[in-house]
Amino acid sequence: MKIRGIPLRVHPSWFLVFIYFTLSAQAKLATVSNGEVSFLTGLIIGSLTSFLLFLSVVLHELGHSFMAVREGAKVRDITLFFLGGMASLEKECSTPLGNLRIAIIGPAISLAMGISWILLGNLFSESNLVFSNLFNQVGSLNLLLGIFNLLPVLPLDGGIILKSLVWHFTGKKNTGIKVAIASAKVISLLSIFSGIFILLKGGFYMAICLLLIGFFVFSSSRAQSQLALIQKILNELNVKQACSRSYRVLKDDLPVSALVKHNSIMNNSNDWVLLCREGRWVGYISEEILKDISVQNWDRKFLYDYISPLDELPSVGEKDPLWKAIIKIEKTKKGRLLVFNIAGLPIGTLDRVDIGKVVLNKMGLILPDQLVLMARKQNIYPLGLALPNIVNLMNDSDISDYDK
Repeated sequence: MKIRGIPLRVHPSWFLVFIYFTLSAQAKLATVSNGEVSFLTGLIIGSLTSFLLFLSVVLHELGHSFMAVREGAKVRDITLFFLGGMASLEKECSTPLGNLRIAIIGPAISLAMGISWILLGNLFSESNLVFSNLFNQVGSLNLLLGIFNLLPVLPLDGGIILKSLVWHFTGKKNTGIKVAIASAKVISLLSIFSGIFILLKGGFYMAICLLLIGFFVFSSSRAQSQLALIQKILNELNVKQACSRSYRVLKDDLPVSALVKHNSIMNNSNDWVLLCREGRWVGYISEEILKDISVQNWDRKFLYDYISPLDELPSVGEKDPLWKAIIKIEKTKKGRLLVFNIAGLPIGTLDRVDIGKVVLNKMGLILPDQLVLMARKQNIYPLGLALPNIVNLMNDSDISDYDK
């Protein structure tokens, strides 16, 4: 469904949470009422509890989304999953205070709803035990949701708040990210060691909760560290350091049949065919012309009759940073760019695989040739790297920060 133009999606894992909270609420109601409430009534009340929790998470994420729109950011969608929800922005707000307002509104809504539900539950504490228990449970879950989201851990709201505050006072977004990542590492270690200590003392359930939170925070901080590293790599590396030479060169005075021979030699390669004359680049030619020329004329027609200018091909400069090249590649049909040097001459080509390889190499991962070939056949970034999404998160503040 859509709410004010924002798509709302529900991940299948959310239904597991729905079932869990329904059964949990039913069991608690049975305990509180000393078995006076029937199992069916308990399930109905439990389902209502889960639905109100669902509604609370939606309102939490809508708060983020509406504030993001107010700050000039575009919301891609809202997704609800087993850990809660996530409002996905096409691009992060470019100011620290804007990001702060977007992040803080969600927990504020959850805490306000939590207090309101609990106050409402207290009003029914004597007149209706069932509704009192229902409202108190929903209120407690909202308070838990709000407090958990305030943990200074990226990508939780608390982590974004911490990052934005440091960014605001230092003027460097990258410093804010580093502080938030460091905070997450400290919290994860404290949570894990506390969980182990409590487990040794016999507190099983509390220990499991702390350990789960600790490992969640640790994996989150690691993912954020990798994200920051990839953004740094994409800004520091230029196109020349990643490009390859996936084009072929023919003289323009050759007959059209030379294209067929080229195709046969290259095993029906889709590489671009560039044309030269007396050592100078004169353009390129598309193999599509073979469809428009009868086979009998392939040796009578010459390539120079079908030349197209090189500037018609999507291109990029050798000195451009890789993040700019990714933006250009994603706007092309074939996912490939012709690379020009500072003199305006072609020196190579750049595609998704070239970029993915050099980024992974910088991260210490060398891809096997088989994986590279598979990625090139599908024209995708190796290992499913979501580089376009990562670039979309970068803005002018990121670039200037890395340059410093």
